[in-house]
Amino acid sequence: MAGYVEKTLATDEKIIHRANFNWTYSFFPVMWFALGVSALALIAFAQFAGGVAYEELQVGWWSAGVAGAAGAMILVNHLIILVTTEIVVTTYRFVYKRGLISRNTQEVSLSKIEEITLRQSVWGRLLGFGQLVLRGTGVGVIELPTLDNPIHLRRIIENARSALRRGGKDSGDDDDND
Repeated sequence: MAGYVEKTLATDEKIIHRANFNWTYSFFPVMWFALGVSALALIAFAQFAGGVAYEELQVGWWSAGVAGAAGAMILVNHLIILVTTEIVVTTYRFVYKRGLISRNTQEVSLSKIEEITLRQSVWGRLLGFGQLVLRGTGVGVIELPTLDNPIHLRRIIENARSALRRGGKDSGDDDDND
């Protein structure tokens, strides 16, 4: 199934790069899911391997069930965000699309991007993640979530802008250089 960006490409427009989320973006949702499942596993182990009666563990089962359900809901919500978010650089524009049922898109022509700001903590530098903030004429501010290798994405945007100014002689994609 084609994504939003593929459906909205102009005749001669091509996708140059798709940004990816860093693994750290998923750390806490996966952690909450693992904690919920481990609570269920601990209660099941206590009952079935330890021989403890259900009546003695009834409150534990309910608590672990709530924890498991909450962890699962957090993870499913996060997976929906991961699957339905598109961050794409094309030959003419930058697109940030979110949403499953409702759709929220922020697009800016590459020629209208005025500033790209990088937010990267010490941990972000060590683990290779950060956030980019794009400011453009007529669109205001586009704040991106935590992405994998934001410096590479910034370079791709700058290369695509440069190629557009030169008349589109190259795509600006340098994925093979990292």
